[in-house]
Amino acid sequence: MTKPEDPRLTATRDYALENSLEILMSDGLLAVTHNAVSKATSISRSTLYRHWPEVSDLRNATFKKATTPPGPTESQTNGPLHADLTWLLNFLVIALNDTPWGQVAPQIVASAATDCDAQEVLAGFIGDRLSRVEEVFHAAVNRNEIPTSTPISDLATMAVSVPYFRKLIAGLDIDAKWLDSHVSLLCKLANSTKN
Repeated sequence: MTKPEDPRLTATRDYALENSLEILMSDGLLAVTHNAVSKATSISRSTLYRHWPEVSDLRNATFKKATTPPGPTESQTNGPLHADLTWLLNFLVIALNDTPWGQVAPQIVASAATDCDAQEVLAGFIGDRLSRVEEVFHAAVNRNEIPTSTPISDLATMAVSVPYFRKLIAGLDIDAKWLDSHVSLLCKLANSTKN
């Protein structure tokens, strides 16, 4: 039987990560160091090194804190497809527009180009969203709303990647009006394989 962690350790780690995330958002990835977090929190550097031996460990733990998604943990799959996709993708829009994730996502993507742990953080975040969108499409197939030949994996990738591209690469707004047109296009594509 595993002994529960001392609540003081949990509280110390959470406090350090909250401050590390603030540093990341205000000053960027390279500013997140053991020394900077120690100065912001008065937690000794030796304590921080015990939790995160390498600076990359500290940065990736901070990334993970930023990936906590807003909203429920399960997809809405009772239909129709347009309503379910809108409901689900709205949480991604909120995350990109209004949470720390939207601010730090470009830094995580950049870090993932050279850091395996950052790649895992990013892959976990994206993989979770893709699987939820795929659930919505599979439910629509099960309701006979869209054909079984629908390329679900491709549409799920499009559903998730287009908001990222639009917001983080193209610098364009993603709002309720845009989301409705994005979902309408996805639904049209899902039905385009009907004979």
